Amino acid sequence: MLREETSKPVIGILESAIVQAMLVGQRFGIVTTGVGYKYVHYTEVRNFLGATSERFAGLIAVGLGVVELREGDRQKIITNMKEGSKKIAEKGADVVILGCAGKKFDSL
Repeated sequence: MLREETSKPVIGILESAIVQAMLVGQRFGIVTTGVGYKYVHYTEVRNFLGATSERFAGLIAVGLGVVELREGDRQKIITNMKEGSKKIAEKGADVVILGCAGKKFDSL
């Protein structure tokens, strides 16, 4: 939407995260909360990279909802995010992108 309103360069949060991940590591993966965004993220990554890439290790959805993130059991959230991060690392990612921009995970 913003790109349609300005002639200035516009980069989204996922795009900037991918660029940073590719600068600091060899392979990146995404850990996201709910399964509803899984295929959206895959499509966005593919569109940004122009094709599939060996540098994209994949995506793990940890099965948490928006309300649960805001009001749920903090320990469960931390545990699920740590488990998701471990799984994506096991798939070869040395950089993890959190696909849930609305949540601050300061204690992971």
